[in-house]
Amino acid sequence: MYLSISKKILAWYKKYQRDLPWRKFKSQKDRHYKVLLSEYMLQQTQVKTAIPYFNNFYKNINTIQKLSKTHQSKVNKLWEGLGYYRRAKFLLETSRIISKKYNSKLPMNYDDLIKLPGIGDYTAKALLSIGHDKSEIGIDGNVSRVVSRLFLVKDKKKIQYYVNKLKVKKNPSSLMQGIMELGALICKPKNPLCIDCYLKDDCKFKYNTFKNFKSSKNTSQKIRKLIACIYIKNTKILLTRKNDFGPLNGFLNVPIIEKDHDNTQTKLKNFFGKDVKYSFFCKINTSISNFKAEISCIKIKNCKKIHNHLNFYTFKQLQNNFKSSFLIKILKKTKFII
Repeated sequence: MYLSISKKILAWYKKYQRDLPWRKFKSQKDRHYKVLLSEYMLQQTQVKTAIPYFNNFYKNINTIQKLSKTHQSKVNKLWEGLGYYRRAKFLLETSRIISKKYNSKLPMNYDDLIKLPGIGDYTAKALLSIGHDKSEIGIDGNVSRVVSRLFLVKDKKKIQYYVNKLKVKKNPSSLMQGIMELGALICKPKNPLCIDCYLKDDCKFKYNTFKNFKSSKNTSQKIRKLIACIYIKNTKILLTRKNDFGPLNGFLNVPIIEKDHDNTQTKLKNFFGKDVKYSFFCKINTSISNFKAEISCIKIKNCKKIHNHLNFYTFKQLQNNFKSSFLIKILKKTKFII
């Protein structure tokens, strides 16, 4: 039964797989690099969004070894606009470890892969399957959805049980990609195309049970209230790399503080001195990493003291620096860039 289902998935994938740039490679090392790069990019990013970024990144840096010798600022610039910038940091760190320790080849076992920066259980198994054609299946959202509907189970342990049952020795890379592809193109989260599915005769899921079968997982994100401090003087804007603020830490940005009714004024004085004056400018709602942010933008009008980690940048200087999508939104709001 399970082998029959796996063969149907392989047949469907062979016929309908998408033409994606990371599925074409010139050598085994090229395969390793493209799989590694794509897996980092596809963490929390849709395929159609990742494609142009992947193509541009690969055009500029086309091997693990070259990547390992690249400065973080260049990697960040190539990543600009893709979001979740820790991935760029982890990708570079991982490339340096692989280049030094594994001769620019992907490690061949799970224990070595799971130790690399930014690699969890799913990515480690995906790299083994897609990069090395090993009999592994990483469970992402698509795989989980296909298997849970196919066998009508919700429990993670049961999903893992049936995933293991579907494993094959021949062409396991295509099987894993096939299940993911099925989830992306046919077994969609909403409005699944059951009538077109190769597995409809084997599947226990019926579309009319869809509403009752949806996951009860609470997907609501935490909302954090922030203050973005904007100070423009003589066509220069004040920025810092030292916002102690999770995913934005280390990246060039306007000074950002958590909104705290008791300590906001104190925090502003630490940045700009006790005589700081400011006015509310606008509010921005956005997503940063795994939370939603409600950002109150304030314009600094007067300050006699500036913390030593803050520096002024001209528009021209910013053109040559990596800018996060968060910073771009603020710069556009202030019309510092159009």
